[in-house]
Amino acid sequence: MRLKMIFALLTVYVVTAAPEFLPGEWRVIVQPATSGRVEVYYQPVHPVLLRSYEGIRPFQRAQETAQRRAEAYPHDLAPPYILHAPYQLVAPYVTARGRELAAPPISGTDWSDGQHLPYRIVPQVRPAENSHAELKALMEEEPGPIEEPGVWAMGIRPELNRAVLKTNAFDQEMRHRLATKYGKLVALEWDPSGEAIYSID
Repeated sequence: MRLKMIFALLTVYVVTAAPEFLPGEWRVIVQPATSGRVEVYYQPVHPVLLRSYEGIRPFQRAQETAQRRAEAYPHDLAPPYILHAPYQLVAPYVTARGRELAAPPISGTDWSDGQHLPYRIVPQVRPAENSHAELKALMEEEPGPIEEPGVWAMGIRPELNRAVLKTNAFDQEMRHRLATKYGKLVALEWDPSGEAIYSID
């Protein structure tokens, strides 16, 4: 596992001369987004493996409520997510009305160790570019970006406010093609563990 990670990081430096490491997000920006090309990043360690989840349940319940808000007002809100260390619920908005819809505190009761535990969580509202409606429509598009060569999975990453395509191969034509068609709706997560041919202009 360690040798695999070292090889992957060395490959990052071959692909681009100046990768940007974002330690809080555990991402390496292999090639940043530009006006004509989508972002490519590499995630050497998934945050799920490094985080403690003690005490997160009330925030997960609150996130479910915030998600229902986003589904009820899909053009005003973006998918919510949880920040760690310390926990915070982030409720992104894309319109002025969305800011008001995202802001109200979320209260409820969680069941833990045989006890009902009340909670009240105030969402941290943040502006976002892409609405829940836009991201959902992209995920349902036929044929969608998942049909790109080398792409083996696709999903919404709320903390990035993007639909992320997982790929083991990319080139500049692919980045340009995705940017032209989808703009800032899409990012590429590069997984170099498989066989791939890279063409860097």
